Amino acid sequence: METTRSRTAWPAVAAAVAGFLAEAVVAAVPGSPLQPLLAPGAAPGGPFVWVAEAFQLDRLGDALPVASVLGVAAGMAGFLALLRATWRGDLSLRFALGLSIAFHLAIVLEPLLISRDVYSYIAHGQIVSVHHANPYVQTPADFPGFLSRTLVGPRWVDTPSVYGPLFTHLAGLVTRTTPRLDVLVDTFRLIAIAAGLATTFVIAAVSRGLRPDRAAFAVAAFGLNPVILFQSAGSGHNDLLVALGIALAAWCVLRGRTHWAIVLVACAGLIKATAFLPLLLLVIWVAWRRAPGERLRAGATHAALGFAVVIAVALPFLQRHDPTLGMLELSSHEGWLAPSRFFRRVLDAVSGDALGVVARVVFAVALVAAVVWLIRRVARAAASGRPVLELLGGWGWILLVLTMLGPVLLPWYLAWSLPLIWVLPRVPRVSLIALSVVLALSQWTAEPLRFPGAYDLNVLIGHYALTPIVIGLLVWLGLDLRRRLSIPLALHDEERREAAETRQQ
Repeated sequence: METTRSRTAWPAVAAAVAGFLAEAVVAAVPGSPLQPLLAPGAAPGGPFVWVAEAFQLDRLGDALPVASVLGVAAGMAGFLALLRATWRGDLSLRFALGLSIAFHLAIVLEPLLISRDVYSYIAHGQIVSVHHANPYVQTPADFPGFLSRTLVGPRWVDTPSVYGPLFTHLAGLVTRTTPRLDVLVDTFRLIAIAAGLATTFVIAAVSRGLRPDRAAFAVAAFGLNPVILFQSAGSGHNDLLVALGIALAAWCVLRGRTHWAIVLVACAGLIKATAFLPLLLLVIWVAWRRAPGERLRAGATHAALGFAVVIAVALPFLQRHDPTLGMLELSSHEGWLAPSRFFRRVLDAVSGDALGVVARVVFAVALVAAVVWLIRRVARAAASGRPVLELLGGWGWILLVLTMLGPVLLPWYLAWSLPLIWVLPRVPRVSLIALSVVLALSQWTAEPLRFPGAYDLNVLIGHYALTPIVIGLLVWLGLDLRRRLSIPLALHDEERREAAETRQQ
């Protein structure tokens, strides 16, 4: 066994380490395309910068975007090689965890990467802590300063907060600690890195209890994924807090602590509202596991607990101006990689801007239909006594469907469903891995002003090469979902049973 491991696994480990280091070094170069605008006092430094300077990467000038593309591609290629090794069982869970710890700690040495969203976190937090106002009513533009004029993204500077009230409370607490922007950025990054690492350990605990043969794969798919490391943790995104809430809730469900699971998923939804869909599935699952006469009471009790958590956290921000706390505002935005935007633009082009709205409506209807179908499947599975894997599979499906059918598609959104990738059947599992590749390659220039030509090329490739791939994955996912309805098949991975039942059709 040791000979087989050394022959197959160690080359994959070497590729993963080399790919990570290549991407980390390119990301740390002063003025790297992978960096957004940095706050005053936040100049890159440390060992990755020393390596970059030793290789004279800081002298590449306009050729730096080429190095950025190569670094991102190397990081993803190494990850895929290692992921394959874990799927084959060539690497132990302990080794995958150790490598995840090392990679997360290495991200601490990086500057802010990819996204400016952390500046919006700071701006909204300061609206609470400094200006004592409501960030769901007022915007960063209402409080002019260096942060709002220079660092907050132009698209978001006059937009109220679109994050959940629990995260707004957290942002308010963080921004009370210091007025220094560089320290605040580092604080949010450390929170994200810690959340990513904690999620990795929870994934290990849950997968080892339910599918020990998948535990190393589960850890690697999340904890060693460049989308998690560079584009989520490295940019300080709060999506990793959502991932942690979902993973902890899965751990509680596995141990029968459904009330704690309700609280954790509700808290995840109070960071980003996407987690309210798993909360709905959990309430349905808890209710339908009971005898018919007990379902109403069980469901109502758990639903009331979740509602109480939401009201208690949201109460300080509730008002008539925007009772949805940013959700209505968020629904009006579109992302440049989202399939719905692609079809809207095509329909507008052929109809003189008359039919584009049809795409938004169709995608919204498809999302609602998928959610309703998944609720029915989870309810039936609970009533028939199917294992907890069916609920976790339903969570993975509903979060992945929401990611792909929603109006905005960004790399850090994969943090919602990646903690459950090991539960999912082959099609959604492979789709998540493919999405990781596509979305990692979609972000190799962060700022249009620094490298305008490269940024325009990045957007062009995203629109006309990467989005069609996402559409293909969406069609494949939809066909598999339809197949599961017609046979039917489980929402979690049962490859042997699926193969047998498919041959019988």
